[in-house]
Amino acid sequence: MDESFLGNALNAIDAKGRVSVPSGFREVLATRGDGRSVILAPAERADCLVGYDPGYPAKARAELEARFAGEFSPERDDRFRATFGSAEKAPIDDNGRIILSATMKDIGEIDRLALFWGMGDYFEVWNPQRFVERPGLDPRAIRIARRLLDARGAA
Repeated sequence: MDESFLGNALNAIDAKGRVSVPSGFREVLATRGDGRSVILAPAERADCLVGYDPGYPAKARAELEARFAGEFSPERDDRFRATFGSAEKAPIDDNGRIILSATMKDIGEIDRLALFWGMGDYFEVWNPQRFVERPGLDPRAIRIARRLLDARGAA
């Protein structure tokens, strides 16, 4: 089985902040771990959230330790803060849903709908309107997102 996050989905967020993680993404999370949680964090280079498998923190820590090689500096501290302090572990319930915390919803400017977008090693969670308005985005990606919005009557 491929262990990459592939594809996309547009899912509704209910009044309790619950949203279904796409089944293909849950399969990857199960292959990479126990499939019972996902790590959510602000994206570094986009106005969205990113989702990682639960093994991500150990991998990120090892990469940062290698990058800074025992150096303790404001840059190192800032990078660790950004990587770990703003991340959250979100349990996946028996129905395949996670709860987007108020903080994550605010950071991603996500309200009623969440656009999930596969990125290989991780996935993104977008406010779909922010996604289609992103400068320089591939027009094919915009068409896909607009079709998903049209299918929900949310265009």
